[in-house]
Amino acid sequence: MSAIYFILLMVKDALKYVSHLGFRAKMRANRVRIDSSASVFKGPDNELTLKPGVSIGKGSVITCSDEMAKKGVRSRIVVGEDTAINEYNNIRASGGEIIIGKKCIISQYVSMIASNHEINTTEYMKDALWDNGKTSVTIGDDVWIGAGAVILPGVRVGNGCVIASGAVVTKNVPDFSIVAGVPAKVVSQRPIHA
Repeated sequence: MSAIYFILLMVKDALKYVSHLGFRAKMRANRVRIDSSASVFKGPDNELTLKPGVSIGKGSVITCSDEMAKKGVRSRIVVGEDTAINEYNNIRASGGEIIIGKKCIISQYVSMIASNHEINTTEYMKDALWDNGKTSVTIGDDVWIGAGAVILPGVRVGNGCVIASGAVVTKNVPDFSIVAGVPAKVVSQRPIHA
């Protein structure tokens, strides 16, 4: 019995690998570059859209699944044209959506999370469902997110913004703002351009 189980696991892994190769080939044909060490996962009935010119760097994890979501919640990630997601980023749209605009730069070790676990529960945190109060992150066009920044659920970052390295963004950021700190606060403005 264990030999059959082992063979079934090997076949399942092989099919997953072939499907993954097909996904990467389709992305390459659409001018999307995904480093071989990056992990990109889309669960069934969820939406993952990577527009032409997107690049995903070494060691990044992009997850779009409905794991632990309340029934009927669909997860979604959309990344706009010519956006660079550099090395070792964590972008998770489990139980929500993440929309990233065009021509953005996401530096290294950035975390973007669309939803958190409910904390007002008697269950173990590991078993708690996603909190449906804040279920999205929206990043405008022409945004630069510095290394190690964290963008929390419910946040909208406007067009042309700069998020300083190490900032923790807990509130909306107006267009062309430069924010820094924990929690992030506006420290300056960029010139407005077309």
